[in-house]
Amino acid sequence: MYSTVVVQEVLQRRQEPWRWGVYGQPSEVDNDQLRAIIKADPLTTTWEVAKELNINHSMVIWHLKQIGKVKKLDKWVPHELSENKKNHRFEVSSSLILCNNNEPFLDWIVMCNEKWILYDNQRWPAQWLDWEEAPKHFPKPNLHQKKVMVTVWWSAAGLIHYSFLNPGETITSEKYAQQIDEMHRKLQCLQLALVNRKGPILLHSNARPHIAQLALQKLNKLGYKVLPHLPYSPDLSPTDYHFFKHLNNFLQGKCFHNQQDAENAFQEFVESQSTDFYATGINKLISHWQKCVDCNGSYFD
Repeated sequence: MYSTVVVQEVLQRRQEPWRWGVYGQPSEVDNDQLRAIIKADPLTTTWEVAKELNINHSMVIWHLKQIGKVKKLDKWVPHELSENKKNHRFEVSSSLILCNNNEPFLDWIVMCNEKWILYDNQRWPAQWLDWEEAPKHFPKPNLHQKKVMVTVWWSAAGLIHYSFLNPGETITSEKYAQQIDEMHRKLQCLQLALVNRKGPILLHSNARPHIAQLALQKLNKLGYKVLPHLPYSPDLSPTDYHFFKHLNNFLQGKCFHNQQDAENAFQEFVESQSTDFYATGINKLISHWQKCVDCNGSYFD
């Protein structure tokens, strides 16, 4: 016969297993000591803390929650911004807010940018494991896997033009000037009013082909203005923070055998969007400019 004390201890272990040490003895944690360990090395793992304190791993997790700690992934930023770059972002965003307040121009903007579409877009596998079981290893994705580049042109009214590069082909100033001509012809058919006004306003990145003399001459000949856009600022580009972000979500988990499969998937994405998808992305520019100003030119979100 087991004593009442033994029975109570067994029941307590079942109800609160995290309160028992590695060797089955009752264990307590000094929360101040735990805070000090985390403060000294925020990247330390709960397994390392459990080993250092000689306690159950589950108990570490329980006490971390008790003191308000949560595990968060590091946040990647496009670039380490200098003070000069922050000031420039602040000044440009402030200026664009004032210009739009004086004469709204979002409906006159034409967006353009390029993106690589990978053939293999498998999700990074997550695993459900027992607490003492080590996670399985997976090889890193091939950084030089097959991919195809697409150039996208769009406005608040919808998609204007897109084109894929052929295998081995790269974007050059000549190629970009050719794409400008193709886009402009389609824009004349889709939005003649936009072409006939003072001229469309182009917002694209500062990639070399975009700012080459040949491309600038072509834009000037067709009557396009170019909206100021700062390098390393995808948070201020609707193509990056809206169009490509949704495209990435759509492509997750998909694998393609050839370029035609990738092109079909892109077309499927375009056809799946609602009529207000494009206007929503461009209209967010105002709030993004304001956030940039509020953060004194730093990255936000």
